[in-house]
Amino acid sequence: MKKLLGILIILCSCSSGKEYNEPQFVEKEEIRGECLSDDLMISYAYDMAVDDQYIYILASSQGKWVHVYDKSDGQYRGSHVLTGQGPGEVHTASSLTVDKDKLQIYDQSQMKLLTYSLKKASDSLQISFMDDVSFSSNKGIVRRAWLFADSLYLSDGQLGAENKKQKRFQLYDGHSVIYSYDDFPVQGKDLEKVFLFPQICFSPSKDKMATGTLYGGILEIFHLSDSSISLSDVYRFYEPSVSFSSGDLIPEKDMKYGFSAMSATDDVIYSVLIGDSDPNKLNNISVFDWNGRGLIRYKTDKQIFKLSCYPGNPSELYALTFSPAEGFSLYLYRVKTNNGIQ
Repeated sequence: MKKLLGILIILCSCSSGKEYNEPQFVEKEEIRGECLSDDLMISYAYDMAVDDQYIYILASSQGKWVHVYDKSDGQYRGSHVLTGQGPGEVHTASSLTVDKDKLQIYDQSQMKLLTYSLKKASDSLQISFMDDVSFSSNKGIVRRAWLFADSLYLSDGQLGAENKKQKRFQLYDGHSVIYSYDDFPVQGKDLEKVFLFPQICFSPSKDKMATGTLYGGILEIFHLSDSSISLSDVYRFYEPSVSFSSGDLIPEKDMKYGFSAMSATDDVIYSVLIGDSDPNKLNNISVFDWNGRGLIRYKTDKQIFKLSCYPGNPSELYALTFSPAEGFSLYLYRVKTNNGIQ
């Protein structure tokens, strides 16, 4: 499909049908970011989170996992959480969340969700280990897990009895699985592999979840409750043209890549949607509403590697950018809120 130029006023034509249609956006703009820090001493970042005061980067560097920067000026505020397998230590992190006075990390190799307290002062931050929840007593592999409500967890992986069927999401009460969602919006076992590690984001109210595939571009929107996970709709943007060989996904040469980063408010989903056969085309922030409508696509001045926003100020979007010459940097992008998009 030819690239559409200028401002588009056509609503997204994608639906839960099985055809693939490139997303269309109500608006398109160019946007420049404000550099907060270009001196990040990390080699790879797994996740990031933002609260009312700090930016938290999940990366293994100098024996620690959590690297903290001030939102206002980008100043480095310290590193926390030791690398290891002792109490409060993390061996192989895969996700990071911050909610009020708590920080949580999921350690994939230990199959533990670790919780830390956050104690903030005007010029300092203390992160202290509180407790952890282990998923290792259950058969299978849990790739990521999040606290969903009091003593209720949402997991991404093979929690429960092992079998040959690939599994997806489970609600877990600390003792047993109370609900599972294991459907895939594709046909064929090989294509199901593109959902092994999708981008996932949640609304701050935790009643909605969005997932997006990197191989091809398939956006799913779910409704969450304390007793169920239900699919609201599927939007198929780019077909996942892949094969599976020796444990690896192999994309076809002309396959377009999809989502490489996601974050959300209660109104919108912020994402990096590549839409190109070159997986390094990361110079965009693509905004959708929770009905899958493409609102605005920003062409950015930097490659966006990760992004996150604080629900209290949804117009400020924080991005971890990357370039071979500069490495990782922190940028602030001031974007339109949902009310600014007609």
